[in-house]
Amino acid sequence: MRFLVPLLLLLAAPATAQVQNWNPEPYAANGGIRFHDDLDFFLNGYTKEEIKAMRKEVNIWRMNFDKMIRATIKDIQAYSEGGNMVPTTHDFTLPDARTGAPYHLEGHRGKLQAFMFGSMSNPPARAQLPFWDALLAKYDTSKVELFVIYGKELHPGDKKSFSKYPVPSSVDQKMGYAKEFAQLTKLPVLVDGLDDKVLTAYGRVPNGAYVVDGQGRLIFRGTWADSRKIEQILDTVLKWEADGRPKLKPQQ
Repeated sequence: MRFLVPLLLLLAAPATAQVQNWNPEPYAANGGIRFHDDLDFFLNGYTKEEIKAMRKEVNIWRMNFDKMIRATIKDIQAYSEGGNMVPTTHDFTLPDARTGAPYHLEGHRGKLQAFMFGSMSNPPARAQLPFWDALLAKYDTSKVELFVIYGKELHPGDKKSFSKYPVPSSVDQKMGYAKEFAQLTKLPVLVDGLDDKVLTAYGRVPNGAYVVDGQGRLIFRGTWADSRKIEQILDTVLKWEADGRPKLKPQQ
């Protein structure tokens, strides 16, 4: 049985483990290109040192262990590995934390769109920001858009690190958190509602990552926003398109 995100911070694996365990080969689906999902809930894409640093930011013993397990195990089974997500694009319109301007997902057809979920009290998401910033600098924004959706607090009010971020009780409070988060990255930061509607539509995965192609089709979903996978996918799609969209084999 897979455990909670805080518990997974106790585990350690080589930094390349997550990529090695994922098949990067694309295949044909729905008239386009598709990639194998990576729905492994183990936090195995970080070094021992990185996991130790994240572990220090949270206090997994703040709540009764058994009670915490019982309260969340059903949620984990339903959501963590894609079991309760319809594997397709779920349209949304969300405000930008910096400007307040609405961003409509389907309004940006013709571009590749890659996004992840994050929050101030989400150590893995914050750890990914510099790597996604590097991707933002790499790609032509006329072809690729990258952004973060500010979702649910993963460790609300936990320890000294996140004591300023309890579960938000108003849209303004959540927007305030998102504005602070936006100071940590160059990526656009969109803000989900208090009902976490978009997060729920995409599987309630706190640091999930998704790629949508130019026709609006979901072509990848991952439990963790590993920038290396996103880069591999974007590079592959851009080359495939530049080569004239050669025929691909169906999923094996």
